[in-house]
Amino acid sequence: MVRDLRIAKALWTGTAVLAFCAALAGVLSRDIYIGLFPEDFLPGAFPQDILTMVVSVILFILATTTRNSDVKRQVVAIGLLGSLFYLYGIFTIERVYNSFYLIYAAVFALSFWSIVMSLAGFTGQTFDHLGVPDKIRKISSLSSLLIAAVFIFLWIMALIPLMREHNRIEYLYSIYILDLCFVMPAFVIVALMSLRRMPLGILMTPAMMILGFFVIFPLGLNELAKPSAGISMSLGPLIVSFAFSFFMLAIGLLQLWKIRLEYPRHDSDPGHG
Repeated sequence: MVRDLRIAKALWTGTAVLAFCAALAGVLSRDIYIGLFPEDFLPGAFPQDILTMVVSVILFILATTTRNSDVKRQVVAIGLLGSLFYLYGIFTIERVYNSFYLIYAAVFALSFWSIVMSLAGFTGQTFDHLGVPDKIRKISSLSSLLIAAVFIFLWIMALIPLMREHNRIEYLYSIYILDLCFVMPAFVIVALMSLRRMPLGILMTPAMMILGFFVIFPLGLNELAKPSAGISMSLGPLIVSFAFSFFMLAIGLLQLWKIRLEYPRHDSDPGHG
């Protein structure tokens, strides 16, 4: 799927290493976020950083082991890159000006261009015989459209009072930007491509679901961590976050598992990109 895998893997590696370092700094120095995020989000910083380190390690392993023919691994890598793009997009846009801000910005940029580079050489003709059961394809596509519709509706409803009152909020405005300008349009585009049986849409649906899992799952972790900081845990958001995130992960992994790939192999291909 990735035409120039060597360059893409170099970008994946750089992104993984920088993200791991940024998250490790948060684990070792728990106070670097104080005053830069709302207090009720600070308890979740530690589990979020641990999760980011796990994502970075997986991405690094994929960068060092993925072959040209490992299309499904490439799909997983793109999903992980998307989750890092989202997380460090928040850090960059929210002006988390601590000692590691430039690393946050570097991960934000690298993850974005890693995805662009990974998809730039995609040719649908290579996957003329790509297949996935229609029922799974339709469920995942409609789920993607539903996810986009729900969040677009919620964020617009949240923005209308701010727009009416000319109110510029201090925190978490980045989520509106990332979701409405990047992530939700991507969900819609990928879903429509998948419904039309376009190979890129079918392949990118699991990547979008993996991205969604790593975006929503930490919200549940934040609720679990609140009592440790003397903040009451909200059971509703906890249940919704975990249920929603695991639903997306299940849909994404199921489609990834059921995808069947038949494409020409080149005898001159040594295996590694």
